[in-house]
Amino acid sequence: MTCGRRIVDVLARSARRTLSVALSRWRGRWLLGSLLVISLAGCKVDLHRSLSETEANQMLALLLVSGLQADKRADTAGMTVRIERSDFVRGVEVLRQHGLPRQKRASVEDVFPPGQLVSSPVQEQAKLIYLKEQRLERMLASLDGVMVAEVSIAQVPTDSAGRTTLPPGVAVFVKYSPEINMTQRMTDIRSLVHDSVPGVSPERISIVLQPADYRLPRASIDASTGAPTGPLTDRGRGLPTVAWGMVVAACLGGAAAAAVAWRRRASWVPRLRARVSKAS
Repeated sequence: MTCGRRIVDVLARSARRTLSVALSRWRGRWLLGSLLVISLAGCKVDLHRSLSETEANQMLALLLVSGLQADKRADTAGMTVRIERSDFVRGVEVLRQHGLPRQKRASVEDVFPPGQLVSSPVQEQAKLIYLKEQRLERMLASLDGVMVAEVSIAQVPTDSAGRTTLPPGVAVFVKYSPEINMTQRMTDIRSLVHDSVPGVSPERISIVLQPADYRLPRASIDASTGAPTGPLTDRGRGLPTVAWGMVVAACLGGAAAAAVAWRRRASWVPRLRARVSKAS
């Protein structure tokens, strides 16, 4: 009797080891397939290249806050911001609504490069005006909600004696995000331009404010948590839907296989013990 039970125990342990190895291989195949699906579903494409560290951080933070899966990589030309292929259009729109990436502005070195030949007074005046326009655009673009800022300072004609024949004028165009009430900043913009351009009167400053249109459904804010919700943000949190489905299917399949194997073992082990007991 004792010898028979030992034989049954040895056979049972061997069966458990065989079953464990089979299940491990089976789970490994499912895991490999799931990882392959996840890697294919989560491939990223370049959104913007040749960025500075500051620009890349600003874009990446905005994309992540908006619920989009993105990252950044360093290369020889600078930083590159990448995003999920399925979120590419939404990522472009999110950055556009916040005026990113910023337009490159000319600096003093660009307008007056070292070693340049001496130009005429008219050319020097035109360069100074252009440089002043660039500085004003840079300041206006720093305001919250400004997507595009353009400034044009009219070159005042002069007579033969060098006196101006018309008062100077400035035109300002600002495209802003609809989330910001830019009309309340009209006085601030006018004062900024007035103090930056000598001799210009407030009446000669023309300001046009244009709200940008939403090309995608606008994301809302959860009143309880303050987190962004909606079509722009609900997607992209975690793994893609297809990948999650494959992972869940793999887990359920593994559990079902283990349950079937265990049930089969539970059915034939008692029968084997009974036969050994009868034989002994």
